[in-house]
Amino acid sequence: MNQEVQVVVPRFAREHWAPDFARRISLATPADTARGVFCIGLLKAMEDMGGAEAARHCLQASGETAFVELFSYPIASYLRMVSTAVQLLAPKYGDIEESLRRIGRRAAADFRESSAGRAMGVMHEDDARRLLDCLPVVYRIALSFGMYELSWVEPAHARFRMQRTFIPYPFHEGVLLELLEKTKVLRLKVRGRQTSALDSEYDICWG
Repeated sequence: MNQEVQVVVPRFAREHWAPDFARRISLATPADTARGVFCIGLLKAMEDMGGAEAARHCLQASGETAFVELFSYPIASYLRMVSTAVQLLAPKYGDIEESLRRIGRRAAADFRESSAGRAMGVMHEDDARRLLDCLPVVYRIALSFGMYELSWVEPAHARFRMQRTFIPYPFHEGVLLELLEKTKVLRLKVRGRQTSALDSEYDICWG
């Protein structure tokens, strides 16, 4: 299965990401949360990709001492971990954007193995269109924030819009690739772009 990700904006310098994450964290409220399963998954991913010391640095950056899978935690804590993780992973994967995609893939894999993710897998039955049609609901289940809308440009071309989502767009490119690569589509392309501080959109096509 030939798959690729195409980014339609120039790659940012590493200096871009520290203030970008700081701005995202400053815009978060206590009501903006992520499930503990994603925080645990990120720490496991960091241990696999960067080693135990890298995982320890991420946990320290979160301000938490441990995570419980079914609890909800401030998205600001998760963002601090992601910001730390991508800086540590960038030398290995080439840049911050690719590091974000790798982390996004792992987050999607963790969700796919959860009870909600397994139910979603039964629902779409390897059908990319059915998976994408239920994607806004999946995001609302996983996160306490954001507005998500999917529209169809052509039968094999969808556009997914996110508003007020705190995680940078390359992360979501990784999520979308990880979810869709399990379907039967060929020559999958995911192209993301930031449209404002917390908004982004993604063109997803295949064939």
